Amino acid sequence: MTTSRLLARLPVPPAWTSAWEQLSARERLLAGAAAAVVLIALAWALLWQPVVEDTLRARREVVQLRAALATARARTEEMAGLQRVTSNPVTQDPRLAIERVLGERVIKGSLTSLEIRDNRAYLTFTAIGFDALIGLLDSIAKSDGLRVIEATLTTRIDPGTVRAEITLAR
Repeated sequence: MTTSRLLARLPVPPAWTSAWEQLSARERLLAGAAAAVVLIALAWALLWQPVVEDTLRARREVVQLRAALATARARTEEMAGLQRVTSNPVTQDPRLAIERVLGERVIKGSLTSLEIRDNRAYLTFTAIGFDALIGLLDSIAKSDGLRVIEATLTTRIDPGTVRAEITLAR
């Protein structure tokens, strides 16, 4: 099938058909190559490039979602651990639990007073290291379910040392 018959079947304006027929074989070859380059460029710009951009965006989202999932799993495990501690508190006397943890952490001498009233433990430390206090409170909470419900901390002259008045309850 010749080019003129093909152009006659396609919806091409008559001016283009006459212009095509006036071109030499070499000019037709160059025009066909130019049309192919334009078609390839259009296909790349309209089809391929958006697919590549969407793929990169999806990969970034997958990384973010995996990080969010890991954080959610860690928090779920932490909450499950807290729930186990809260739902199964030890029924022993809070004084014994506090004195046991103080003895384990070798900071019993730092305790100034310990009172038990209305199912609450009132502790006073005139001077205790802040890190030691946080470790003590964490240990008491995990082992015996006693949590801080009120605390007053006052800084001391020695760096990292505080005066602490703490109320614990289950």
